[in-house]
Amino acid sequence: MKITKKSLLLFIILFYSVCFAVSTQSDTKDDIRELARRLEMLEHKFVQEQHRGHNPSYPSISHGFINGGEGNTIRILQHRLQILEDKLFQYEKHFDETKHYNKRIQSLEVTVQELSNIVKKQSDCTKSTERVKTMIFNQHNTVPELRKKKLQKKKSAIFPLGKNNTKQDENTTVEETSGANQNKTSDARYIRSTDSERYIRKSNFYKKRLLLPIATTTPYPTPVAKIVAFYAYMSATIPSITGQITLVFDVSKTNDGNGYHPSTGVFIAPETGVYVFTWTMREASNCRHSTQLMVNNAEIGITHLHSVSGGDFVGTGVVVTHVNAGDDVYVRTHASWNDCNIFSDIGGRSSFAGWKLS
Repeated sequence: MKITKKSLLLFIILFYSVCFAVSTQSDTKDDIRELARRLEMLEHKFVQEQHRGHNPSYPSISHGFINGGEGNTIRILQHRLQILEDKLFQYEKHFDETKHYNKRIQSLEVTVQELSNIVKKQSDCTKSTERVKTMIFNQHNTVPELRKKKLQKKKSAIFPLGKNNTKQDENTTVEETSGANQNKTSDARYIRSTDSERYIRKSNFYKKRLLLPIATTTPYPTPVAKIVAFYAYMSATIPSITGQITLVFDVSKTNDGNGYHPSTGVFIAPETGVYVFTWTMREASNCRHSTQLMVNNAEIGITHLHSVSGGDFVGTGVVVTHVNAGDDVYVRTHASWNDCNIFSDIGGRSSFAGWKLS
């Protein structure tokens, strides 16, 4: 009987806790409330038994819940406990899923806010770009007007005496005519007329000087064409070339315009124009190579040279092409068709040269 009481007490406490936990949920079922009521009655009966002791004549509880002996009662309680545990597990699982979804929603809201901020920044950048474009357009339209004003100022500086002398000539002519009509009645007028004649001769002299071809020529000096040309060669033989490499012609003999860089073998065009480029390779002793002339990453020309055993040959390539200022021009070996050495010594040099036509 003691073991049964302890078991009943444990089940009562556990059921009471489960019922209390489940009762906090909004959707508690009627059967769970009914079970909690019956468990409360069982607890009350168990307390009475502890106070009175075991009494076989004590009437048994018959609520459709405890019947058929203690073993049956325990099995019923275990069954109902299992049902309550399953329901509680379902409620906890639903609660966890709801909590997880709430976190996902909050995370998505934060992401949406960040994307909104990025879109706003991009919109501000677009507006700034439009303003800059408008300013550049306005400045582009203003430059021709400023050039016209500057040219007008230069013209006015070149012909400062023409208009003034014309007015002074007219005034002088009027003065001379009036003096002639009055027969030079006063010495002052005569002196003034004499001074005017002297001034007329000087002004005519200045006008003749202004009418010389200097005034009709352009005020801007003719620009002198800048020479761009280079020539360089390899100081020594490059051994065992089997792949694609940029060839370095490290001895620079001519470099007008400073466009060629002997440390890298690259010519950087200082000006835009049409250029001529030529490169010469020397092969011997059954060596072979294909070499390309490159402008940036584009192949403009290619040559192939294959020397026979015991032979010594040179091959030259020439290219005429348009190059923009800042473009890189260089010679490199092809990715294929390479074997052995590229020779350069006192007997013959492998070289690279170029110059600007226009």
